[in-house]
Amino acid sequence: MTDPAGAIRAARLTDRQALAALSRRVHASAEAHRRSLGVPAADATRPRISLGALIPSWLPLRSPSVHLVAEQDGQLVGSARAISEPHRPDWVIIELDADDGEMAAEVRWHLLTAMVEEAGREGVARFHVACADVRENLELFGQAGFMAYAQEEICYRPPEALHGPGSWLRSFVDARRGRGPGNDEGHSPAAASTAIRPAGSPDAWHLFDLWTHATPPAIARIEDYHAADWEGAGHEAVVPRSSLNPLLHFTEASAWLLTGEQRAAAMAQHGVCRDGPHYLRFLIRDGADGAQFLRDVLHGPAREAAAAGILAPVRTYESAGLHAATAVGFESIGRVTLLVREVRAQVRQPALVPVVH
Repeated sequence: MTDPAGAIRAARLTDRQALAALSRRVHASAEAHRRSLGVPAADATRPRISLGALIPSWLPLRSPSVHLVAEQDGQLVGSARAISEPHRPDWVIIELDADDGEMAAEVRWHLLTAMVEEAGREGVARFHVACADVRENLELFGQAGFMAYAQEEICYRPPEALHGPGSWLRSFVDARRGRGPGNDEGHSPAAASTAIRPAGSPDAWHLFDLWTHATPPAIARIEDYHAADWEGAGHEAVVPRSSLNPLLHFTEASAWLLTGEQRAAAMAQHGVCRDGPHYLRFLIRDGADGAQFLRDVLHGPAREAAAAGILAPVRTYESAGLHAATAVGFESIGRVTLLVREVRAQVRQPALVPVVH
């Protein structure tokens, strides 16, 4: 990369302080959704902040990772980072930031193209990325050969006041009346609660079947999951893919399954985050009582998440999940677009030459 945009190099440990300052400047800016990936987040005190405030920009969250920076006149003006997906040769771009200035678009472009070139050398199959649904991001990735294939609503549910006035009395009265906390409609959750159980490796086929039901065939072909990929859904929290699970650092992950007559009716995946909101990803089969399922999860095994506040990515085509989220108090704080790019297909193969005898 040449001036005036700067020079591209690998990030160093000595860049830690400068990268943290760059991240704060970019994500505090009114143009953050155009000069970063712009994925929204929320917490109890600032309900509209960027996820850049929740993750340290200089620390690899999953190994191996690739971190490139743009440097101009001895100052860092851009940062791009990608991490490797477990169990497959794909990379996920989790950061693409440029400092304020006339060359911000050029800085991001050169960082992105340098990342794609690095992936070609490393034998990466595909890139994945999620970004704010704005023209600058979509044009940038489109010019680099990325294809948009789905959108997600980032939903947020504020923390519940577990120790607020009357909370202990309300819980006591609910217990005496035979209904769980938070079940405002007065229906007994006993039948639904007894059907909820932890999900583990033996449930991989049922989880895969539920995901196949909730996902359009064209998107299922792009994401290319198999039943074996779901064996880690209860502890790794990288399947199913969302805009948030590559970005957040989970100290613990678990999943629960709502069993039906023969097939899984719903699943919820919970990621515990030490700072800020927790993570909840759920899939709900058409015809299942998704709202009651989420109430039972939030006031049962995921009670800790309800107390901390929750971020939940829901695909826009998952109508059952969107209706259930609204019913239990989630609100949309932004929409992101998911994109994919084939890398191996872009690598030029050696030309065929005639054999000389």
